[in-house]
Amino acid sequence: MRRSTLALLAGPLAFVLLAITPVSSDMAPSARLALGITAWMAIWWISEVVHVTVTALLPLVLFPLCGIMPLKRVSAEFGSEVIFLFLSGLLFGQAIERWNLHVRIALNLVRWMGNQPGRIVLGFMVATGFLSMWISNTATAVMMTPVAIAVSSGQLEEAATVQANFRRALMLGLAYACSIGGVATLIGTPTNAVFLSYVKNEMNIEVSFWQWFAFAFPFAVLLMGLCWLLLMRLYPPEKTSLDAVEYRAVLKRYLDQLGPTSMAERRLMLLFGLVILSWLTGSLLWYRWVPNSNDVIVAVCGALLLFIIPAGGAKGREALLDWSAASRIPWGVLFFFGGGLALARGFEVSGLAGWLGAQMRGLGGWPPLLIALVVFTVVSFISEVASNIATASIMMPVLAALAQAIGLDPFGMLLGTAIAASFGFALPVATAPNTIVFSSGYLNIRDMARAGIWLDFIAVFLLLAFAYFTLPLVWGVRLGH
Repeated sequence: MRRSTLALLAGPLAFVLLAITPVSSDMAPSARLALGITAWMAIWWISEVVHVTVTALLPLVLFPLCGIMPLKRVSAEFGSEVIFLFLSGLLFGQAIERWNLHVRIALNLVRWMGNQPGRIVLGFMVATGFLSMWISNTATAVMMTPVAIAVSSGQLEEAATVQANFRRALMLGLAYACSIGGVATLIGTPTNAVFLSYVKNEMNIEVSFWQWFAFAFPFAVLLMGLCWLLLMRLYPPEKTSLDAVEYRAVLKRYLDQLGPTSMAERRLMLLFGLVILSWLTGSLLWYRWVPNSNDVIVAVCGALLLFIIPAGGAKGREALLDWSAASRIPWGVLFFFGGGLALARGFEVSGLAGWLGAQMRGLGGWPPLLIALVVFTVVSFISEVASNIATASIMMPVLAALAQAIGLDPFGMLLGTAIAASFGFALPVATAPNTIVFSSGYLNIRDMARAGIWLDFIAVFLLLAFAYFTLPLVWGVRLGH
C-alpha cells in the first residue's frame, strides 16, 4: 500500500518539480510543462498504480490547462484514422474468436508439423505467430496455452514420457511467437500503429500495409527461425519423438470439439482473405484509381460487412459479428493509443522535442549504426519493465528530435524503435503472453531470463542488419542517412 501511494504521488510531484524548476535557461516554460507531464505519465505507466488507460487520458486535462494545446486539438489525436485501422483489426479478431476459426487453423498447422518434439515446438510457434499477425497477442496466448499444456503435460496419461526441456521450449516458444508474430503486420500490435501514426502526422509519410508487410514479415520469419534454433540449443528435448497415436489423439480431441467447418467460418475466411488481399495489392494497384481510398477505408469496410453478412448454416440470418460480441474488444487499448499520440504531439507543439534535440547534438560524431544499435537495445530493455505502447509513444518524439539534431533521417530509427518495443522476452511481466505462459507452472524466471536475454540481443542485431539492408529496397532510405 505504501509503495502504491508513493507511486501515485510521485507522478504529480515530478510534474510540479519539473514545471517550476528552471532545467535550462534556453528551455521554454511550455517545454518544461510538457516534460513534467511526460514524467508523470511515465511514472504511472511503469508503476501501473492506476490502469494504463487512465494514465493515457491525462493529456486531455493537462495539455489544455497548461496552455500547451487546446482541448479540441488534443482530443483529435484520440480520433486518429490509424486508431480506426487498429479498431477494425480488433473487430476481425473478435469475429475470428467468436467462430473459433483461430483454433481450427492453429490445430491443423500444429498437426501438420509432425510428432517429433522439435517439430512440435516449431509447429506451435508457426501457428501462434500466424494468429498473432491478425488477432491480439494476448488472445492468441490464452487460446494456445491450454493446447500446449495438453501436449506437454500429457492429459492422456503420457506425462512420464514427456521431459522438462520439451515443456520449457514449447512454452517459451509459444510466448515468444506471440510477440514475434505481432511484428509482421500493421494490425499485429499497437506499437506498429504508433509508428504509423507518428510518421504520418509529424513527417507526412504514408506507410501502407504492403510496405510494412514487405519489411516486417521476412524479419519476423527470420527471427522466428532463430528463436526456435536458440530454444533447441538451450533446451534440447530429451526424447526423439512422442508417441504418434497419443499426440494425434490430443489434437483430434480439440478438433472434434469444434465439429466440421461451419458456413460462418468459410464466409469469414473469404471476407478476411479479401481484406488482406486488398491491403497487399491496394497501394500497388487500385488505390491510385479510387479517390481517397487507403488501408483504413478497406479495413473499416471489411469491419462493417462483419455486421451485415449472415453466418448462414444453422445460424441462419445471424451476422458474422454482433454488437454484444464486438463490445468485448479491449476498448482501453484505443484510448491508450490515443494518449500516446497526444503525448507525441505535445512534444512537438511545446518545443520540448526541439530542446531535447539541441541537448543531444553531441552524439553527431557517433557512427549512425552505433546510434541505432544503442537505441534499439535501450528500447528493447525498457520494454522488459514498461508497457510496449508507452515505450514507443515516449521514445518516438525523443528519437525524432535526436535524429534531426545530428542530421540523420529519423524514419529508419523510428521504424526500428517500434519493432524493438515488442522485444520483451526476458521477464514474465514484459508482455501479456509471457505472463500467461509463465502462469502454466512449467517455467521459472531463470528459464525465461536465460532464453529471453539471448533472444533480446539476437533480435536487436538482426533488426539492425535487416534495417540496414532492407530499408533501401522498401522505402528508398538508409538507416541513419
